[in-house]
Amino acid sequence: MINTKNELNNIATEINRLLSEYIEIHNEVFKFSWRKIIPIPFIFKAIDFKGLQSKAGKILITLENSNELIAQLLTKVSSDQSCFAHFLSEYCLALIETVSIFEKMLFQLYLKSQNSGDYSLSEHNKLSKGYEEAVRKYYSMGNRLNELYSEFNQPQRQEGYQ
Repeated sequence: MINTKNELNNIATEINRLLSEYIEIHNEVFKFSWRKIIPIPFIFKAIDFKGLQSKAGKILITLENSNELIAQLLTKVSSDQSCFAHFLSEYCLALIETVSIFEKMLFQLYLKSQNSGDYSLSEHNKLSKGYEEAVRKYYSMGNRLNELYSEFNQPQRQEGYQ
């Protein structure tokens, strides 16, 4: 018999790991850099947009796989596990949306760095706005997910014993 609680905990841990990986990539792109202020190619290292896009793509695939696992478990979870499982899936979907937009941005920035493609500032601003909204969405869900995770992992008291 599958222990759905352990499975959900494993998936939640994996999603948290993927979130950390995504944040590392985000920070690498958006962190302060003197190169952005003083673009001297022989002194400062360029951002590897293609490599970061590849990493983001792998995160996206793993998030999609994690959400599929949650969907499979939803038919097997008990009623007390259902709330956490559904919210974990919603959070995962919000992360999928965020990483998907971020991956598109990285690809367009890669093309721009190679002097190919027609990625205009207005397109970048539109994509950036969508990305910021997606980040706000998953971020705002984080506290509730943490609360549900804590409740989900509290030891259950047995009836009749004190």
